Amino acid sequence: MLRCYGRAGLQERIREAVRLAELFEGWVQDEPGWEVVAPRPFSVVCFRREGSDEANEALLERVNASGEAFLSHTVLDGRYVLRLAIGNARTEEADVVCAWEVLKRCAR
Repeated sequence: MLRCYGRAGLQERIREAVRLAELFEGWVQDEPGWEVVAPRPFSVVCFRREGSDEANEALLERVNASGEAFLSHTVLDGRYVLRLAIGNARTEEADVVCAWEVLKRCAR
């Protein structure tokens, strides 16, 4: 990565990933029925929809099955949590917007 991007290029890539994660985090915080469940110091947002662990797991499966976005999960404080990780150099704001729209659509 360092050879490919150089120090300044790598710094910019990391800053952009963090910016996109911060943008996504804001949408989750502003949307009723959703919550951010852990601090986001870097480019991974841990969040969930209000409801049961089973409902959040089913939501994750629907989102990933759509083929439009891919999320992972973890368990924090005994709760099933969705994770959006931004790290691919080709990820753009439009991709993050799309992931949020897919999540909201699949949550209906």
